[in-house]
Amino acid sequence: MNKSKIKKVGQEVIKLESMALSKLSKSLNNDFINAVELIHEISGKIIISGVGKSGNISGKIAASFTSTGIPAIYLNPVDASHGDMGIVEKNDLLIILSNSGESHELTDLINFCKKKKIKIISITSSKKSLLSKNSDINLMLPNHIEADKLQIIPTTSSTMALALGDALCCSVLSLRKFDKRSFSELHPGGKIGKKLKTLNEIMDTEIPIIQSNSTIIDAVLIMTEKKYGCVVVLGKDKKIKGIITDGDLRRSIAKIDIKEKATRIMKSRPVVASKDLLISSAIVLMNKYSITSLIVAKQNKPIGIVNLKQCLEND
Repeated sequence: MNKSKIKKVGQEVIKLESMALSKLSKSLNNDFINAVELIHEISGKIIISGVGKSGNISGKIAASFTSTGIPAIYLNPVDASHGDMGIVEKNDLLIILSNSGESHELTDLINFCKKKKIKIISITSSKKSLLSKNSDINLMLPNHIEADKLQIIPTTSSTMALALGDALCCSVLSLRKFDKRSFSELHPGGKIGKKLKTLNEIMDTEIPIIQSNSTIIDAVLIMTEKKYGCVVVLGKDKKIKGIITDGDLRRSIAKIDIKEKATRIMKSRPVVASKDLLISSAIVLMNKYSITSLIVAKQNKPIGIVNLKQCLEND
């Protein structure tokens, strides 16, 4: 097979699967809505099961739910028949993936959940299958052709099942109060965890502060002590009135008396940020305004400070 032929086969596979996904998207109906609402309302955990390739997809879907704060596990139906059935509890929900809906390995798990009155959501291609008949909600995969040349290897079907699982997870997520902070708490490690860190996690609460009646020499002393290259000027109401940077001092040194009030060289309306701002966004903000330190404030009262180096080290 020449290179162009190899490329063409790859393109045909992707095209076939993308067409199936488009068809799947258009097929979503009230059953999908009911499934999302059922998942959203459960008080227990989600148990996702499947055999073979469906089992692999089940594991990924379970991981996606868990990563968004919804407890979910993958249960191998064979293991369930040999002692692991005990993991299924009263308030749980079972989601089963099976393209044919006739995998005999699922029988014990289905019967157990029916006996315990545990709701079952199925993802399958056959309305007349054993799985469909024993499910509370059926999510049907539209008619499709597997992408391999024999049209028997789980390719298109497994891709659709995975996409449908993602659709369920993201739709449930849209109903919940789950934001970047919530996601960050569940992903403290790795690149994702770093990307979701906020200023609250790295800010220094020992802020270089002077009062509005302080002198320029006071500003110099505090600036030198705190080593942020700036001081925050507060009014009588303890709100931020302005900021003085080491650059302001250098530019004014020839024409000022260091005993004068610091407000003479102060810049009003300094750039401030909330403690919930992502570190990556803080870096963008500092670069935009060409500053190396950023005041963290709440209701215009300073609660912390960060510098560009801290942010880069934690991004």
